Amino acid sequence: MRIPLLTSLNQEEMTYLNNTVLLTTPRKILNTSFILDTGSPKTILSYLDAMRLQISFESLPKTNIVRIGGRKYQGYCFNRLTFCFRSEDGKLIKEEFPVCVIKPTSEKEMEELYNIPTIIGTDFLKEKKYILFCDMTNNVAYLEKKDEE
Repeated sequence: MRIPLLTSLNQEEMTYLNNTVLLTTPRKILNTSFILDTGSPKTILSYLDAMRLQISFESLPKTNIVRIGGRKYQGYCFNRLTFCFRSEDGKLIKEEFPVCVIKPTSEKEMEELYNIPTIIGTDFLKEKKYILFCDMTNNVAYLEKKDEE
């Protein structure tokens, strides 16, 4: 079972592994984009996606400080998120996974966070047992999970 990834974002020179995903919570469903970041140890739900999903920060436990692009943000743990991907053969693949949500503490941070997408980190790949295949020369990338026996 393979989940295809795009090898560029909007423009050919912006090489990021990305695709769209359906995110579901007990309250809402959202179709959004994500970036796969092998340099990120944590999977992070963007602030904008958290707002669209109507996630309330008041009820979320704080996590460690999250560093993105040299900046520090307060992280919150959200355990009720499901990622719904489409495989190459069109099947829906659902993966429940706890994420870190980052929240701005100032107007300047809010502007910065609006530009940060949802990030799938190495914790997701490791825990969910996905293998990443990436051939940037031929613009081929995908996540692969061996069928459970």
